[in-house]
Amino acid sequence: MTGNLWWLIHKDLIAEWRARRVWPVMLVLGAVVSVLISLQLDWLPHHKPRVACSLFWLAVFFAGMLAVDRSFAAEREENCWEALTLYPLSPTTIYFAKLIVNSLALSAVQIVLIPLFGALCDMPWLASPAALLLIVVCGNVGIAAVGTLVSAVAARIGHDNLLVILVLPLVVPVLVAAAEASQILVTVDSGDDWWHWFELLAAFSVVYVTAGAVLMEFVLEE
Repeated sequence: MTGNLWWLIHKDLIAEWRARRVWPVMLVLGAVVSVLISLQLDWLPHHKPRVACSLFWLAVFFAGMLAVDRSFAAEREENCWEALTLYPLSPTTIYFAKLIVNSLALSAVQIVLIPLFGALCDMPWLASPAALLLIVVCGNVGIAAVGTLVSAVAARIGHDNLLVILVLPLVVPVLVAAAEASQILVTVDSGDDWWHWFELLAAFSVVYVTAGAVLMEFVLEE
């Protein structure tokens, strides 16, 4: 299983590297959104962390959906759904491969957005780097877990243009928990209160990953 998993991840990453159709646009969109947001953040200082963290995660979500939408683009455009199911690959392996690639895409967006939000919105991200990394990784997995499954369903039925509309209501708990944990983390003297929101974030991420791994078999069926 491990060999097949890394083969699928390698295939998708190489395909995107050669085509460069999604990730550059995704990164530019994230950067533009962060600049526009920073220009509007003219509230009192004690309001800025909450608003900025919420808008940060929304920017990550909308920019990252460009990559998630392309998760099954090759399978859809080349009409090779049947070929995908004929490979000696379990649906769970396919799901986790796409999940990891989508999580990497969201991480790429955050590599751009975190410094931009830090510089433009005065966000002290590096006050607790280890805790921030936990929130970012867990949030990415939660968003990618839902996005990957819904992308497969949308590609299967040919309605991928509705991806954002379908995914957003499902990932609201993840976005809220990640935004709240991030906001508390960057607040001075916040203590360990962020951990309670992180536990909620982790719980939703685990549930979504488990549901995606189980339901992927039904998505790939005829």
